[in-house]
Amino acid sequence: MAGLAILGGLASGPAGAASGGHLTIRGAWTRPGAAGANGAGYLTIINSGHAADRVIGAASPAAARVSIHESRVVGSVVTMRTVDAVAIPAGASVAFRPGGLHLMLEGLKAPLKTGDSVAVTLVFAGAGRRAARLVVANGPPAGAMAGMKM
Repeated sequence: MAGLAILGGLASGPAGAASGGHLTIRGAWTRPGAAGANGAGYLTIINSGHAADRVIGAASPAAARVSIHESRVVGSVVTMRTVDAVAIPAGASVAFRPGGLHLMLEGLKAPLKTGDSVAVTLVFAGAGRRAARLVVANGPPAGAMAGMKM
């Protein structure tokens, strides 16, 4: 899915926020990273609609490939696995955050520098493609993790 186009058509708010239909993406960020390395994207998806949806893929021109991963602690070992889809229930939000769900930006094409932003497209089973920008920072944007369990 790395070849997906970054599509517009969304009402954009502050950096790291995008909205399209009943889905809103907020607090989108990634840490600085070196070209050729992997990075991780974090964000919150809010579904204000009456129907559930699923994230089924992602792409970014900044990386050779983007996949959805989940980190888990099993005993005293941290494991990570690829996830084919993430359910976004109606009237709920799902956080992609450090230590949990995240977008794995594989094979960064250029360094990610603090203050920059990275285009990313999330692909939903129902809503189609939704564009957002990951703000490059050492931590989440102010308020992005408010109310979220870490």
